[in-house]
Amino acid sequence: MGVAAERWRERQSARGIPEHILRHAPADPWTHHAPDFAPPQVPADTPSHRAARTLAERAAALGCGGASVLDVGCGGGDAAFGAAWPEPSPVSRVVGTDRQADMLAVFAGAARARGIPHGTVHGSWPDAAPRAGRHDVVVCHHVLHNVVDLPPFLAALTAAARGTGGVVVEMLPEHPMAWLDPLWVRFHDLHRPPSATADDAVAVLGEELGITPEVHRWERERRLPHDAAWVARRLCLPAARVPEVEAALAGTPPRRTDAVTLAWSP
Repeated sequence: MGVAAERWRERQSARGIPEHILRHAPADPWTHHAPDFAPPQVPADTPSHRAARTLAERAAALGCGGASVLDVGCGGGDAAFGAAWPEPSPVSRVVGTDRQADMLAVFAGAARARGIPHGTVHGSWPDAAPRAGRHDVVVCHHVLHNVVDLPPFLAALTAAARGTGGVVVEMLPEHPMAWLDPLWVRFHDLHRPPSATADDAVAVLGEELGITPEVHRWERERRLPHDAAWVARRLCLPAARVPEVEAALAGTPPRRTDAVTLAWSP
């Protein structure tokens, strides 16, 4: 393992929740609420969606039919459906993988509502890669910061893309929960280490796979802060402390709005 991959592993591992805190958590701090991930009817116009759409159009032009899109860690499918918008769509099929079965149900429902043939694969990446198959476009949004061992994850993304297609990854410049670091200090006296960054991911791609991706840095629309109950759960705190969390959020710096798109071809 190279220097960049080891740095990623160390930074990601160090941001885990200590066992003495996790043991007393009243609810799983990692599970996401699937309905929150329902994709919008009209996808946002973002560099990530445009990059995936361009790859899909290229693959569709070279083939006999439309392009197939694999959405890794799909949630409700915003990344895949962004590549299929607007009509006429170059996308003929979408496949989603996710470790939460309820996310796959949201993804499948959204595909049916749009009239797009679809498939789902339940499991974590890259374990799910053999069942997911190869596709013209592979998209993966806001998943890399859930990964500790990054080289095999990225290698499997690349291998899942056919030679005429490519991979589009969207992520934040730092861990998406880094904005809560001051609250970990306040409620647990836990000082989090520096986050792995998008630049670290680019370095791993180059060092381990010899890939230099296109890098697009851009601003997302400002998101409303998560409510205090959501934050309390992430902090492994009981419901009785939600008012304290709400008061603390008032003095917490706003979340960053910048995002990064990485795109490459096999």
